[in-house]
Amino acid sequence: MKNQKITISISIFILFVTFSFGQSANKDSLEKRHNEMMAIIMKQPKVPIKTIGILVYDGYNTLDAMGPYHTLAEIMGAKTFFVAKQKGMVKNQRGLQTKIDTSFSEVKNLDILVIPGGAMETFMQTKDTATLNWIKAIDKTTAYTTSVCTGSWILGATGLLKGKNATSNWYRADEMMTFYGANFKDERWVKDGKYWTSAGVTAGIDMSLAIIDDLMGKQYTEGVMLDLEYNPKPPYDAGTPKKAEPIVADMMKEMYDMLLLPLIDAEKKNAATQKPSVFSQWPALDEFHKVMSATFHPSEEGNLSPLKKNAEDLSAKAKLLNQSAIPLNFQKNGMKELLTKLEMESAVLAKMVTGKNTDEVLKNAISALHNRFHEIIGKCSE
Repeated sequence: MKNQKITISISIFILFVTFSFGQSANKDSLEKRHNEMMAIIMKQPKVPIKTIGILVYDGYNTLDAMGPYHTLAEIMGAKTFFVAKQKGMVKNQRGLQTKIDTSFSEVKNLDILVIPGGAMETFMQTKDTATLNWIKAIDKTTAYTTSVCTGSWILGATGLLKGKNATSNWYRADEMMTFYGANFKDERWVKDGKYWTSAGVTAGIDMSLAIIDDLMGKQYTEGVMLDLEYNPKPPYDAGTPKKAEPIVADMMKEMYDMLLLPLIDAEKKNAATQKPSVFSQWPALDEFHKVMSATFHPSEEGNLSPLKKNAEDLSAKAKLLNQSAIPLNFQKNGMKELLTKLEMESAVLAKMVTGKNTDEVLKNAISALHNRFHEIIGKCSE
């Protein structure tokens, strides 16, 4: 990273010298342009980004991991590295081995987490408790939690995509995102709060560029694109099922079905026999949860616009929740008191939004309300 910064600085210096000897512009204008260029290069991200971890496992898709690795490494001052459950050799989907020097136990926090996809091995990761628990723990520390391709299956299996907008590899994308409680969006990449998901394989590069744009702005991102010479020009516009010839799209789907459909069907059958979720048993709680999710998570990043927009709706949903019939298996001691507190605190928050309160005060208030909501969820699980 340091060498990259030196290289770019030298390039700018050479450009500056060229202008000095080859142009008739005055010294002040040249110095101004040089300073403007240096300001682009040395710009600081909107939030500190020091560590970027790419999760890998046997069977990951090469470009799912390498595309974001190469692209996000362009963020000056950030350390970008691969991390696996254990140190040692990890094979990608094609058998290429990479030595991984960092294990789960050594990583307690990250600024950006990237979860790549694959095929059968990726599906198996959705059942790996150690991996899922590590992701959930790291997610508490991240500014960006992201997935590429079917990496969204792994992220979805943690429960972190419930109620979120998300995309995935085209293969049974809507079906799989719905299975994990997400709202599928047929886009190249999707942002919902700090959760970013991309479509298949190459889309991880687009998502990574969008993250850089979110952090650094247009000019810095354009510089990265030029460094990558990112200007795709495929021979055919056929990179989605809608654009490919129908027979080709059907062929690819059937090929993936042979590998994955038995696993998917078995997982759905298993899920159907499991205990229904709290939200499916208590619709009024689910309605409050949807608004809370759309309000609280953006506020974590400092975006209070959803809070200011949704505060009245949040208060109304809390009132309806308190008036709703509590399902028999959730009629626990103290439940009604928690619901009443939630209603009162939601009403207070709605009034605070219309008053002269600072963003910091509002952020603390929605965080406290979110904690109260999770007290209710915890009570349901007792």
